[in-house]
Amino acid sequence: MKRRVQSAPQAVVVGPKGWRDATVRSIQRAENLLRQTHVDQLDSSTRYRSHSVAISAYRLPQLTAYSGDESMEKEHSETDWEKKEEFWPKSTGSLLTSGLIGGPFPPPVLREQSAVVSTGLAADYMRSVREVEGHLRKQTGRVTQEATKVEHQRERLEKLLRSLRKALLVNQQSANGRTFRPATTETGRDGADDLLQTERRGLNMLKQELESMLRKTLAQQQALADSSKQLLDCAFLRSSVTELLPQHGSLLAGVKTYPSPLSLKPDPAGPFTPECKQALDSSSAVLQESQQLRENITQVMSDVIRKQTDMHRSASEALLRKITETINLEQHLTLSSAATRQAIYRKQRQMQCAGYSLGRALGPVCRADLFCRERLNRPMTQLYGRHSSVGLPESDLLAQGDTMLRKHLESSGKEIAALQDAHQQLEDDMYGKRAAAGVDSAVVRLRRRLVRPQSVRPATS
Repeated sequence: MKRRVQSAPQAVVVGPKGWRDATVRSIQRAENLLRQTHVDQLDSSTRYRSHSVAISAYRLPQLTAYSGDESMEKEHSETDWEKKEEFWPKSTGSLLTSGLIGGPFPPPVLREQSAVVSTGLAADYMRSVREVEGHLRKQTGRVTQEATKVEHQRERLEKLLRSLRKALLVNQQSANGRTFRPATTETGRDGADDLLQTERRGLNMLKQELESMLRKTLAQQQALADSSKQLLDCAFLRSSVTELLPQHGSLLAGVKTYPSPLSLKPDPAGPFTPECKQALDSSSAVLQESQQLRENITQVMSDVIRKQTDMHRSASEALLRKITETINLEQHLTLSSAATRQAIYRKQRQMQCAGYSLGRALGPVCRADLFCRERLNRPMTQLYGRHSSVGLPESDLLAQGDTMLRKHLESSGKEIAALQDAHQQLEDDMYGKRAAAGVDSAVVRLRRRLVRPQSVRPATS
């Protein structure tokens, strides 16, 4: 039962007034002291009372004053109590949660209340630190995923760089292979050689560009690795909060939830330290740079593949045009060679006929081979000789015919020799064209077999 100090009941006035007033003043002084010292809070019945009940609600009953001096003394005591209450320190109650302590002195359950408050603060700090750790590890996962994408991009970049180096080797082999064309006229520089040289210069420029991009990719991978290590170190330091986990989960039931520590200002003594903020900010910047670098790599690779394909196609088409031109010339050379050979045979037959005519014009070897009409002592010739002093033109015509046949044979021999030289030159040129076409065809087949078209997959965001 709660004990209260009751005012003295009115009784029959027997004793003197001063004696009674002194007693009333003593009782009022005791009541004032009782209110000032909060004796009712020390009662066992209020020890386990709900903390939501304000202790200031309990007031002691007032005694009835019988004189003006008593009322003045009462007002004076009340004024003193208000002043004391006004200047009473509030720090003791502010250390604990609201509604736990209502008076100037802590109740007897201070140890239990302090333990609850301490557990709540530790649990709140633990939750905030674990939230920061979760953000750090989540950011580490993003960095790791970005590092994987950059690694795949680097592999594609190295593959394309190997393709460029192989294309340069094929270009050098193509240029060296064209030097095996047989004739001197076939080894001269042409448009295909110029395009091969242009392709070599372009491939060297693309190779340097890819090597520079590869160096940037390696540097970005190192930056991602450093950022991941920094985030993991911060997360490892934050993970030591598991030592603060309470033994019983019921102690965390009444803990209040506060705003996310990431939205607050970094505090070196709080859950979200400046090191964590710096690690998160630097990782965000590295992620943004990495994404931009991957987009640039994809664009550069697309441009390199397009340029390499265009240069390869230009050089291959030039070689094909040269092969077509060479085969066309070879066909014309074949026709010319056949016509020349036919002219040689025809001229040889003419020479044979002219030689037979010359032999016939020179006459028989002996007198027995002469025909009767060719003899000078035939009767018609003898009769003509007796009537005219001019001889017959038979000998002159034979001499002139002999001379003409000899000149014809000589000129025909020179023409046959020239035709044979031309025919041999045509044959050599035709052989050279055929060999050159074969070399260029082998070069084209080599380029088709070794240089394959590349493709770039779009970058995944």
